[in-house]
Amino acid sequence: MKILLSAIALFVLASSTAAVAQDETQQTVLTESIKGSFGKVWRSVKRAMEQSGCPKPQTEKIIEPAEEGGLYKGQYISDYCLLAEGEDSTKDVIERYSKVPRIRGGIWVTCRVQYKINVKEEEGGQTKIILRAEMSGFEEFITAANHFWVSNGDLERKMMAAIMAFTNEELQKAGE
Repeated sequence: MKILLSAIALFVLASSTAAVAQDETQQTVLTESIKGSFGKVWRSVKRAMEQSGCPKPQTEKIIEPAEEGGLYKGQYISDYCLLAEGEDSTKDVIERYSKVPRIRGGIWVTCRVQYKINVKEEEGGQTKIILRAEMSGFEEFITAANHFWVSNGDLERKMMAAIMAFTNEELQKAGE
């Protein structure tokens, strides 16, 4: 009888762990390669950030090549960009761009996003863009703390589309 109860308890524990693991959503990571110079893509990243209302970066790093003819790399981490503020509209914005974190009775007063973009020059005139975003918000009633979670990918797709559009515009100006 003890063995049967142990087996049932083990099964329940294993199945509940699997259910929790399935509930976790994966972070959206977008990767694009475009035929264009690092400088044009980098300017496009900055323009897209300004357009979205996130002009001030937390980190803006360009790693210049050590040797002549080497390849550039850059990292742009935006500051936290405020999407909504106040009790009335914040939860709606969180629901639009992600799954609302479960805090029973929680009252969300801010919703923010932070973009992390890596730009890497590659051989053959290609430049690779890797983009991630992280959502966060302040819940004031239960935890009185900031919480972080993944978005549903909409913000990342919009930002990547803006970067690509600005890069294509830069390339057309240069006649490439």
